[in-house]
Amino acid sequence: MSRRRARSRPAIGHRPPPPRRLPDEEPSLRDQIATKFVPAAGLLPVRLFFGATFLYAGLDKLTTSTFFDPSSAASIQSQMAAFARTSPIGGLVRLGEPFAVAIGLVIALAEIAVGLGALSGLAFRLAAFGGAGLSLLFWLTASWSTHPYYYGPDLPYAVGWIALGLAGHGGFLVSRRFLEEGDAQAPGRAADRAQPDVVASPERRAIIQAALLGGAAIAVASLAVPLRLLGRTGGAGGVLDGPLSSDDVAAGASPAASPSAGQPTPAPSATSVGGNTAITTVAAVQRTGAVAFTVPFSAAAPLPAGDPGIVVRLSDGSYVAFDAVCTHAGCTVEWDAPDKVLYCPCHGAAFDPANNAAVLGGPTNQPLASLPIVVDAASGKIFLRGQA
Repeated sequence: MSRRRARSRPAIGHRPPPPRRLPDEEPSLRDQIATKFVPAAGLLPVRLFFGATFLYAGLDKLTTSTFFDPSSAASIQSQMAAFARTSPIGGLVRLGEPFAVAIGLVIALAEIAVGLGALSGLAFRLAAFGGAGLSLLFWLTASWSTHPYYYGPDLPYAVGWIALGLAGHGGFLVSRRFLEEGDAQAPGRAADRAQPDVVASPERRAIIQAALLGGAAIAVASLAVPLRLLGRTGGAGGVLDGPLSSDDVAAGASPAASPSAGQPTPAPSATSVGGNTAITTVAAVQRTGAVAFTVPFSAAAPLPAGDPGIVVRLSDGSYVAFDAVCTHAGCTVEWDAPDKVLYCPCHGAAFDPANNAAVLGGPTNQPLASLPIVVDAASGKIFLRGQA
């Protein structure tokens, strides 16, 4: 009687282990993408939003006339002068002030490159960590004085970019030519697999992709020339802090309003007399209740050179002036005639001009900085005092 060899049966519910991969085997391209698909797909909304926003922010800087205009309160020169007074890296900012235009151009190009890299997948991790670096720079300069910190956009941007850099694109919505791993794994490359020496190394692919990304950023930035010629030069020119549509808002941009709307009217051109600078007239302030002006870039410290300012006539007939940069996120405050307060249109902060611009409400606890003025009754002019 023949003996039958007993066959071992797997236990119920037991799942056989996957076949062992030989040490020299590489995972297929499909396996590599599958292992990264979930995190890449989950972060896709962040990737698309961040990429489009940074791309827009860079182009907005290049196509806005005021961004490189030193006479504008929204210019890169004015912004750097303001950041130097509040930033923890103010010393470095001061060193860069003579090169403000070049720095603004580099930042705009970097934002375009980061946006293109995030959207296309080209040099993706380099773009993501570059975006994190830019956001941290913006946080240390433009958003540093924002309290509490979570009201500022730049630190969340930095964390989001780091998450994108760690997760990678996973091959999701990316051309096969841009995939970081194994060009030799792609279909039709069997001949190349037989000749490993013709396959580009990861380092070489990274250098090529970085060069392509830089060229693409320059090509897209060149579109700013015809856009400026076509007259697309309005707006405030995105500020350094973050590339959000709030770029324009944070620079203090607001639609021009008529005096009847209760908004401050522009002051006449500033003129210097005996070390003091004429910023407006008594008659102009009496008509509207407040007049906006710009602190001259030549003003000596501690005057906030280049900042927007505002003169207000109080109910007792006296006049006061304040730095119009909101102490929350850097927007320009406006005069609210009905309530007789200085109001920030960005996040709702309100300041009382009759009480040294004390905070009445909103996301800040710091009053506006007071500016010294001299009212000359004989000439009917109001001067910004040369020595604070």
